[in-house]
Amino acid sequence: MDLFDLFAGTDSWYTRRLLEHAAQASDEQLDRELKFTGRAFGWNPDKSLREVLERIVMTKEVWVAALNGGPMPQFEGHPPEQRTPQALLERFNRADAEFQRIFCSVNGRQAWNDTFVDTLCEEPVTFTFGGTFAHIITFNTQRRMMALDAFQRVGMPMKGIGCPTEYEASLASKSG
Repeated sequence: MDLFDLFAGTDSWYTRRLLEHAAQASDEQLDRELKFTGRAFGWNPDKSLREVLERIVMTKEVWVAALNGGPMPQFEGHPPEQRTPQALLERFNRADAEFQRIFCSVNGRQAWNDTFVDTLCEEPVTFTFGGTFAHIITFNTQRRMMALDAFQRVGMPMKGIGCPTEYEASLASKSG
């Protein structure tokens, strides 16, 4: 078992499931203000299901730009047509494909301790690839849990709890 494949695969697979499930939601359900009680970040800018899902997508977009030395992507103020579940899924698929390309290369070279300079920070910061990957997966997991909670609150519960074992089972069902 390759833990990179398990964690990256779970993140991608479950995020896609969330975005596909969101396509069945009304705008009212997506935009209903929800009072999240868990504040893992000390602050919580996400006030609705749509905002939680968009933050997951934007996180990947921003980190891909940082990893590639690219410009800061638009972080807020996307027009409504770029914030639909389908548009978020398309944005996610683009960012996630590049994320997978970058980190599959890092994993293949076992270069987790190698560093890169994130020039998107106000003062450029040097990070390891391993620490960055762990950061992204950790906080996206928390946001995926928030999205599951939000779906429950708007009356659209999803099957499952976002566990890597669910991802493993999905792979087994495809091969069997």
